[in-house]
Parts: sequence; C-alpha cells; structure tokens
Amino acid sequence: MKRVVITGMGTVNPLANNVEDSWKKVLNGESGIDTISKFDATGFPVRIAGEVKNLNKENLFNNPKKANRLDDFVHYAAVALKEAKEQSGFTVENDPYRVGICLGSGLGGVDASLTNITGYNEKGIKGISPFYVPQTIGNIASGFLSMEHGIKGPNLSMQTACATANHSFATALMIIQSGQADVMVAGGAESTINGFIVGAFNRMRALSTNFNDTPKKASRPYDTDRDGFVIAEGSAILILEEYEHAKKRGANILCEVCAVGMSGDAYDLAAPDPEGTGAYHSMKMACQTAGLNPSQLNYINAHGTSTPLGDIGESKGIYKLVGDDQSHLSVGSTKSMHGHLLGATAGLEAIFCIKSVIENKIPANINVESLDPAIAVSCINREVVERDVNYALSNSFGFGGHNSSLIVGKI
Repeated sequence: MKRVVITGMGTVNPLANNVEDSWKKVLNGESGIDTISKFDATGFPVRIAGEVKNLNKENLFNNPKKANRLDDFVHYAAVALKEAKEQSGFTVENDPYRVGICLGSGLGGVDASLTNITGYNEKGIKGISPFYVPQTIGNIASGFLSMEHGIKGPNLSMQTACATANHSFATALMIIQSGQADVMVAGGAESTINGFIVGAFNRMRALSTNFNDTPKKASRPYDTDRDGFVIAEGSAILILEEYEHAKKRGANILCEVCAVGMSGDAYDLAAPDPEGTGAYHSMKMACQTAGLNPSQLNYINAHGTSTPLGDIGESKGIYKLVGDDQSHLSVGSTKSMHGHLLGATAGLEAIFCIKSVIENKIPANINVESLDPAIAVSCINREVVERDVNYALSNSFGFGGHNSSLIVGKI
C-alpha cells in the first residue's frame, strides 16, 4: 500500500494566524479565549468565544471580487492553505489533475445565512443576495480554492460536524492510496461567532456559562468545574502527499499519516456514548490499520471538549484501548487553550500532534485545578512533557455519533 506523508501545514485560529505562533502559545499554556467582540453579547448567558483576530486578507486572492462575496470560513481556509502550500513547496501546474482537495465545514456560511434570512424577513425576495447559495454551502471552500490554485484533481467536501477535518484527512489518504492523486489539500474551516449560532448552542446547554468574567479559565477539560465547551472558529489545512512523490521532488517531509480510524456511536443526536464504546472502536481501528499496538502511542490529543459527559465517556474509551499501563502515554486536550473550532478543530489538533512528533514535546492541559475522579485515565498531563513521541493520535467526534481517530508518526 502507498505510504502517505505530510509536507505542509497551515492554520488560522484563536491563538494565532500561523502554525509556529500557535504552537509556541500552546507550549506556553496561553489561552486564545476572550470576551466576544464580533457581536453584542450583552444579555447572553454566554459572552466568551475563541475568535480569529487581526487577519490580513490583502493580496490573498487572485479574484478578490469573487472572494469578497464569500463567507469568512472560506477566507480562513485561504490563509491556512497559503501557509501550508508555501511550506510544502508543491507546484500544482506540473500536473493539476494529480492534485486534489477535500475541505469541509461543520456549519458552512452561517454569517451569510443570518444576513440573508434577516434580509428576507425585512424585504422579502429582494432581501436575498443573488450570491446566497454559493456564500453558504459548506463545500464552497473546497470549490473556490480549487479555482484559486488551479487544482483539477479530486474535489470534494466532508460535513461530519466536529469530525469533519479528520474525515477529510481520511478521504485524502484513501484517494492517494488508491492512486487517484499524488497530493491532496485537506482540512476544515469554520466561522461561527455570531449571535444566532452562539445562541443556538447555548439553548442546547452545550456552552460554558460560568466563566464570562474569566474567559481564559472557561475551557477546562477534565476539571470538576467544567460546564460546557467554548465555541471557536478558524481553519487548519494539511498537505498530504504520496511518499515517493514527495521524496522525488526533495520535499521536507514532516511526518507520516499512519491511519485514520472511524466509527459511529448510533446513540444520540448530540450526546456521546457514555461508555466511550464508539470512541474505543475508532481508536482501535486506527491502531489496527496502522499496524500498531496501543502501547506504542505516546500522545493522544483527545476530543476533550470540556463537557461534563463527553470527557468522561472518551476517557473510558481510551482506558479500554490502553489499559492500566499508561507510563508511555500522555493524554490531553489543547481545546483548553483554543476552544472548539467545530469542523476545523480536528485539523488544528492534527497540527499540534504533528508538531509533537517533530519536536518530542507534548502540550499541557491548562485549567485542570481539580481532576474529575470520574476520568478513567491517569495520564492527564498538567505540564509540558518532553519525551520521544513516535506516534500521536488525535480524536475528534461529532454530533450524530461521528467518531474519527488520526494517527501520525515519525517518518
């Protein structure tokens, strides 16, 4: 079977607008969560989020007129792709039909939807933009960026809620292994910080409401005082490439994509399986496909959203996978620092796993002041760990019971 490697990474997120600055902040235990500035959240039970800030869109697009008609999630993906492509150094023009793209979004163009629905309610059909449909459909980031970069290979988009980016990586991996492409752009993008979406998640009682005055303490996976996730936005993109293709062109190979495991909970619309059975099978599939014993894993970047039930269920799944001997392993959730980017979150956490494999450093979990005794694993690290990281696994699970587990390793 063809080997697949990573040759480029790019991101825009609440921590920073590039990979290196994001990684430095994660290692320093800095939080990107702050008071909402994108809309007036006065009177909302939730007044905090992880927002993308200070994003420079100048000279970003070949066709700025068309780009300006699109929602911010496309712009976030464009910045992330630019960084990833520059690091990878691959040239689409050499054979555009051998380069593909798979970018997804959990919710798509929700800002544009809100604007157009308001326009319709106020003015009727004249209040709807003629660009409403391409503004909002979740696949438009993949479609538009293929036009911007001349990508003519497989062009598709995933939408599996918070597992979207990992499923995009899985799809890209399988496309390369099947021989249909040599290079795949893959990841996720999300722009969700508006009153409608924040209000909707709040109505579900999914968001943290107890830390509005101390936002940097709000995202606290595994802590006894956690009370929900912190919504965030951004994009993260990887360049996946067939190993021999990358080697032949002299690419700087960052790591190997070992496997992606997938499963379904078949349990509830939003709540996870409380025993973590689906999570376990997803991780087990990833290990089996990669030919690894779970004892070879050194780092698990957990889904760990900071919800009371979700953290416990996933920890039970991890325990089923690794058992009592966890001396070789650290488990944590970088969401404690960047919040939950929904369809883009798996992409950002994959980047942190890759950086961990490259630099042999494992980020700490911040805000764990009192570890919940119901958490089933004992290897939740509260400080940065320095050890050989040969294999790292990243979990991402989505509403609807979509489970995904990515494993990356040293090349």
